[in-house]
Amino acid sequence: FFSFKISKSHTQRYLLIALYPLHHLHLHLHLNHTSSERTMKLPFSLLAFALLTHSATATAIQAADCEARASQQRHAKCLYNNHFIDGTLIIDQPGAYKLCDNIVFCPHNMDVDNASDEEIASAFDPIEQGNPKYNNNEYALGFFAAIAVQADDVSLFLNGYSIAQCREHALMQRFFAVIELASAPFLPDNGPHDFVSDPFTPAKNFKLTGPGTVGLSSHHGIHGNENENVLISGVTFKDFEVGAVSLNNVKGLTIKNCDIPNNRHDVPILGSFSAALKIRPYLKHLLETNPDYSMTLGGSVKPVMEVYNTLVTQIANVYKDVIQYGIIDQATHPAEYQLYNNPNQVIDGPCYAFLVHGEGPAVGGFGEVQSTDASVLSNSVKIVNNNVQNIRCFTNEVLATVVDGDVQNDARGAIMQFYNALDEAYIGMAEISSDIYTYTGNANLDAQIMVGKALNQGLLGDNILQTNVNSVSLPLVEWAEGNNSSFAPSFRCNGDSMHHVIKGSIMFRVEDCQGFIIRGNTINNVEILSKGPVQVELCGDFHKGASSLDGSDRMIADLRGISVAAVSAYDDSLGAGNDISSISNNTITNLKSAVANLIAGVDIQGYSEGVDIENNYVNLDATVGNNSSDKWVGLRIRQTASAIFVKQNNNFVQGESQENRRKLPRKAGETEWPNSGCPFGH
Repeated sequence: FFSFKISKSHTQRYLLIALYPLHHLHLHLHLNHTSSERTMKLPFSLLAFALLTHSATATAIQAADCEARASQQRHAKCLYNNHFIDGTLIIDQPGAYKLCDNIVFCPHNMDVDNASDEEIASAFDPIEQGNPKYNNNEYALGFFAAIAVQADDVSLFLNGYSIAQCREHALMQRFFAVIELASAPFLPDNGPHDFVSDPFTPAKNFKLTGPGTVGLSSHHGIHGNENENVLISGVTFKDFEVGAVSLNNVKGLTIKNCDIPNNRHDVPILGSFSAALKIRPYLKHLLETNPDYSMTLGGSVKPVMEVYNTLVTQIANVYKDVIQYGIIDQATHPAEYQLYNNPNQVIDGPCYAFLVHGEGPAVGGFGEVQSTDASVLSNSVKIVNNNVQNIRCFTNEVLATVVDGDVQNDARGAIMQFYNALDEAYIGMAEISSDIYTYTGNANLDAQIMVGKALNQGLLGDNILQTNVNSVSLPLVEWAEGNNSSFAPSFRCNGDSMHHVIKGSIMFRVEDCQGFIIRGNTINNVEILSKGPVQVELCGDFHKGASSLDGSDRMIADLRGISVAAVSAYDDSLGAGNDISSISNNTITNLKSAVANLIAGVDIQGYSEGVDIENNYVNLDATVGNNSSDKWVGLRIRQTASAIFVKQNNNFVQGESQENRRKLPRKAGETEWPNSGCPFGH
């Protein structure tokens, strides 16, 4: 006889046994009243026959599935480069599609040698191009995707080809996904703009199948909100800046057998360049509607035409330098180099391989308590058998200027930046004596402040440029004009250029999720190039969306291989066999960050519960052992977590630890982001 154990959740797998007469099975059933497991005994030969029959049946089903997919791929609609000439390809009908060419997304690319500075600065702008098929709200930030899937039951076969953003468009379109799984990149009332005028339409039952490559992207490979039943298999992701896949509030996701050989390592500019690009249309509108407008900036009167031309010229100079040389020419364009150059050549914010989050953008701190509203939680997530390596990034801490408790951001949500953390020096202002500062300005700040003043005066009027996130205040404007000598900016620390909470970088981040499996993945050779946080003396306070107010707990250079927070098992029954979530059979090696406070292989955060951890191998640094006093830890479990089952077959070379987690004491009603999770304190 052969004995095995079977739980209630496994019963259906062995239903085949029930097809045989009971007198042939000699089956004995014993119930252990302290467990849901049952022990079965049956002749080994019959068990072998049953399992072989089951295996043969499964193989036949798999073969049929493969043939069905092959047939679907053969009959799929071909996509060529000419489908992308006008801009984003909108898929609004169900069906099968396949690449039949290597797609390079570069709509309306220009002849830079013969283009004016104005034409360069407004390149790739769908609103200025006036194509009626691109809604002014959805495409207010430009062509946000190469493909926007806004239909259910869409299958896309890469078919051995690649799809990527061209370098010109990647420079000028700083928020982008190669594939967006919705009609808009944000939910209604989320983000720096209300992107939804028509009903928001997320994709359901979407499949992306390799082999093939999702390539260069200034943000994501795949991005989406509110999706259901997403399958991504056999895809190579490379040269993305922020993440390969980022999905918020997804119900049913499988990412399997994918390869990430590298993220992008030649990013030429910082987030400040995006701020220049996005404030330009507002300044242009002011110029067109109030051509005689002027104000004092930096000790001299500047007409709107001068401020606009300066901004446009600097944008064009950066574009020409980067397209010709790959970097900004410091000798020829020192002002542009100082303001926009990226010394590390990788994304200047947090980076990921795969990010799964609850409802809304993942711009705040790590999750604490899982919501009791299942509709805002992701669920049923599988990340299996993927390979991630050669990832580099850094986070640039951008001190947010605060006036009367409000973060100062422009009409498009960019932070008013008066301090360069990379150079450790003020920009746009000078200290003339102890705690006395004068405004000197630059192309960005002059444009942001002029637009802010005009908005406060009601001069921009009603147009397609939304302005609800502008928070440029009167005291700041008066100081820039030289009329408020006692004004001194106060800074809020622990945020990036869009005032997202700094959390370091995480390769696999799963948060606000019911039920997940992270299994059989490899993460190798990840390096964070961040400097340490700015001097605490510069910080008036810290980001209210962060997980801690302790200035020593700033995570700018921290690195995690796998992080889960506010997660749970598949259902409320934590002891029901396969219903439990799991992190198993993963290999995490060679994680580096010179000034990190924490480098963790696996991090279990918040009030997470119901997670199995088994048979993982984590060796963060081959030269470092198990030392509880250093920054390396193979597995960390917050003491707020419960029902976390760590099996003895794990090998965490740098050890395991449990810690208390400090919690943010908030006043009643206090929030950093009043606009439905948008990163703007206004």
